[in-house]
Amino acid sequence: MAEAAGVSKATASRALRNPDSVSAGSLAKVRRALAILGVDSGTRETPPRQMIALVRPTVAPGSVDPYARLFELLTSKVFAQGIAAVHVEAAVERADALAESLLGPHGSKPHVQGAIVLGGGAAGELAAKLAERDLPQIRVSNARHSDGISRIVLDATDGIATAVQHLVHLGHRRIGLVVLRDSAAAVRIAGFRKSIAQVLHIPATRDQAPVVEAAGGTMAGVAAAEELLGQQCSAVIACAPSLSFGILEAAGRARLDVPRDLSLLTVGDMPDADVIAPPLSQVSYDWEAIAVSALNEVRAMMADPGAEVAIDYSVTPDLVLRASAVPPQRR
Repeated sequence: MAEAAGVSKATASRALRNPDSVSAGSLAKVRRALAILGVDSGTRETPPRQMIALVRPTVAPGSVDPYARLFELLTSKVFAQGIAAVHVEAAVERADALAESLLGPHGSKPHVQGAIVLGGGAAGELAAKLAERDLPQIRVSNARHSDGISRIVLDATDGIATAVQHLVHLGHRRIGLVVLRDSAAAVRIAGFRKSIAQVLHIPATRDQAPVVEAAGGTMAGVAAAEELLGQQCSAVIACAPSLSFGILEAAGRARLDVPRDLSLLTVGDMPDADVIAPPLSQVSYDWEAIAVSALNEVRAMMADPGAEVAIDYSVTPDLVLRASAVPPQRR
């Protein structure tokens, strides 16, 4: 390298170890030689690392985060691509403060270059504030909204239809549904009653297709299960992990065995479903594929922020059979 630069070995050594100890001319020769030889001199500024905000709603005490697995996968994949993942727990009362921390003051560059927003509620409110500043983002949620934000919709109605068909195939005729009281509830209830009518060939009235809307949390699931058990349901479809835990609790209190006395099928991701007693059958999503799609989409937006993008497609879940749903026996 010293020979290529036209300086002595001692000068080349000093230029590498202590650039201030040599003349500007000698330093320029050494750096030019390094460039010719394809060696990084370490003098170029390192570009700032990109950051993507991963947003999910704050989970209330006693509730289960339905996006836990997806959040974990996204974090791993973001880091694997050399991007910093900024974890954000969205809460309604902190929406403005969170938006400012991610975007910075108006007129400045955002602190993050993109966002993947999971779920609705407080996370949806934060997504709207990010959209006001045209931050590249994609939402993954259970409901479709006309807010102009690109999204991947988790189509629970198709999952509910799959659950109904499976339970009817097992021989159940009295099937109840428990849903969270949120923006997706009406669509899920309509899908459930439509499936009951089509599969059982009956009018899906409130009496024939009982439904309970519940707040989040295990105790809400307990109350919902008690109401459906009072209506002589032999099987229940739960649309949230916390509701499934509540149903298991209610069955235990009533000295009912799951699945012998009551079959239970969960729509959505149920953490550790295979090690719960009994192992829970569920209609679940391919979180790996969803994580890859969401990250690829938001990175494409980040690469061309000015492009008009309108991503809107649905993902349907698959039935995973375990031990919590069997043919009706005693009830």
